[in-house]
Amino acid sequence: MTKKTDGMLEAAENAILVVDMQNDWVLPSLPMHVPGAAATLPAIARFLDYGRAHDWAVIYICRIHRPSGIDAEPFRRHFFEEGKPFGIEGSFGAAIPDAIAPKEGDIRITKQRFSAFFGTDLDLVLRGLGVRNVYVTGTQYPNCIRATAVDSMGLDYSTTVVTDCCSAATPEVAAANIFDIRNMGIPCIPSAEIME
Repeated sequence: MTKKTDGMLEAAENAILVVDMQNDWVLPSLPMHVPGAAATLPAIARFLDYGRAHDWAVIYICRIHRPSGIDAEPFRRHFFEEGKPFGIEGSFGAAIPDAIAPKEGDIRITKQRFSAFFGTDLDLVLRGLGVRNVYVTGTQYPNCIRATAVDSMGLDYSTTVVTDCCSAATPEVAAANIFDIRNMGIPCIPSAEIME
């Protein structure tokens, strides 16, 4: 059972990960825009409300880079060289959209690569909370959703990809990745089935 003391979350069996749902990926005018991301905001908001109401941990995974881009993947550094940086701490692009804004008690973890686990303290945070079940939401399927779900499963968390709360550039890309992820043994289901 989840316990809260002075607003601090002490334990949670379930955690929702919100991966890369930042303006740089959600808004069409910004450099890393994923066409399907904005459409998932209402579903993510409903799922977060459900999770919070049931004392689940809510963890925002945010892509954050230095202004030089030195900590970005080599194949993406050209964005910084061309004056189109993304994920810069404190920038409008790095901010989480208001529709799914963090609430008191939510947790924020920054990353620089696809997986929310790579080079971060996410595993330590989840284990410290006593989390057993991880629900992956956010963008985008072929990169950060897939990598995060696979690492979560590999670390022995019961992992679920929440399909209506995840996105890709096209429905075809989403479907192909869901097919592969399911074949790895990771359930991919809509939030309505989880909230029943």
